[in-house]
Amino acid sequence: MKSYAFILGRKNLLSTAELQAVLKPENHIIDLGRETLIAAFKQPLTRPQESLNKLGGTTKIAEVFAEFPLSAEDFASPVSAHLIETLGDQSGKLPYGLSVYNFSQKHEVIIKKVLINVKKSLKATGIKSRFINKNFGNLKTAAIIGEKLIQKGAEILIIQGDQKIYFAQTVAIQDIDAYSHRDFSRPVRNARLGMLPPKLAQIMINLGGKTNLDNPPEKGTTLYDPFAGIGTILTEGLLMEYNVVGSDINQEVLDGSQENISWTYQQDRNIAHTSRLFLKDATTLKPNDLPEEINLVVTESYLGPPLKNVPEQGQIARNFKHIHETIIRFFREIHPILQAKTPIIISFPAYRDGKKYHTIQALSAEIEQLGYKKDPLLETHESLIYDRPDQTVCREIHRFILK
Repeated sequence: MKSYAFILGRKNLLSTAELQAVLKPENHIIDLGRETLIAAFKQPLTRPQESLNKLGGTTKIAEVFAEFPLSAEDFASPVSAHLIETLGDQSGKLPYGLSVYNFSQKHEVIIKKVLINVKKSLKATGIKSRFINKNFGNLKTAAIIGEKLIQKGAEILIIQGDQKIYFAQTVAIQDIDAYSHRDFSRPVRNARLGMLPPKLAQIMINLGGKTNLDNPPEKGTTLYDPFAGIGTILTEGLLMEYNVVGSDINQEVLDGSQENISWTYQQDRNIAHTSRLFLKDATTLKPNDLPEEINLVVTESYLGPPLKNVPEQGQIARNFKHIHETIIRFFREIHPILQAKTPIIISFPAYRDGKKYHTIQALSAEIEQLGYKKDPLLETHESLIYDRPDQTVCREIHRFILK
């Protein structure tokens, strides 16, 4: 067995749910913390960067090389030993850095002590080195990429787990430039439609349970987005090697989706999977609209009008009533079209008022009455919120399974 540490993103619960959905049955979680998830894999990841590129909610993947009891106090020795063994024979100065996770103690205190002792150990063995931690804080993504640490040096992670201290070397890091390019360089963007981030689109696709971290999805797997908008879910699905089908009620919006899909094909000439768009109100779907077998549905429902501030209670009720009715009609009409056990991952609007969220009440229960089973994203959470600190209109992510 080979163990890997996954560094969770800003929305750590959603990141955890995503990883739980993509891990194969033969792989299992051995430790779960506030910032990390550690899993044991029956077979090593053969292309860790490609695996990470599919995970919108994970910022790093690291290969665990040592485990010690929680009582361990000497963190420098295992780091030094690993660097000497794996990189000690390379020419020039060895660049390296250190990041720590889940510790209650200040990171800077731990990192400074370890780095100073590691440098002494490396010098004693004749290895010239330099650490790149600025002000002894955790390494920033830009610094790891800029210093080419994964290719030419090492980032070592020290992780406080539930029962052990884990030491791991980063083998893949989130490609922030690729996400930015897909988000801001695509030909059509539309803030009025909610601007679903590519990372969140990936997470939602992965929550469907069809993604294989180390391989493409099963051949012929088809994803359908009935509220396609400008096609973010569809383009991310193509990049993750799904066939995609999308529809929308608005022809102008659908044209924008087609532009973004065509641009995606141009950006990555290796995409061999199919795409199809059609004009349709998702609340009036018929079987002949979807002649192909749909394996999962991933979509963002209408979130309502853009808002800078939380509206008064009466306006919230009116906004939610319209969205509620639309979603129920959609679930009713698509039911006879899908195969049993098809997962549906969908976002509903939620309004944030300080630390409180206004959500559409009773909607999940009504959907279940239509022949669906609510599938909690985590054992402790039926749904999860995705938002940014400056947002009023947020997204509440749900997963349903057709009975």
